[in-house]
Amino acid sequence: MSGPEVSAAVSADGCGAPAGGAARPADVGNQAVVEGRVTRGGEAVPVGYARLLNEGGDFVAEVPLGTDGGFRFFAAPGSWTVRVLAPGGVNTDRPVIAETGQVAAVEVSV
Repeated sequence: MSGPEVSAAVSADGCGAPAGGAARPADVGNQAVVEGRVTRGGEAVPVGYARLLNEGGDFVAEVPLGTDGGFRFFAAPGSWTVRVLAPGGVNTDRPVIAETGQVAAVEVSV
């Protein structure tokens, strides 16, 4: 059984997605969006990655953090885990529920 699909624009740097993830439209319409920001001591963490794991814990997608520490995924509705990997051995998981037509906000302080 395969997990839900996630879409992201492919970048030319070989990572597979632009820093921070694909741009979010003003109206998310029939999409489920998972987005957030990674901070340390109130400051953005601009180096690292956000991974999206399905309900079974399987890897589905990854984006590099944006300069503002931001990340974004377009996901199928359901339960997900966002895993943040950053310098200094940071490996932090946050559960999130994605719903169609909604933006699920995930704030991660490391």
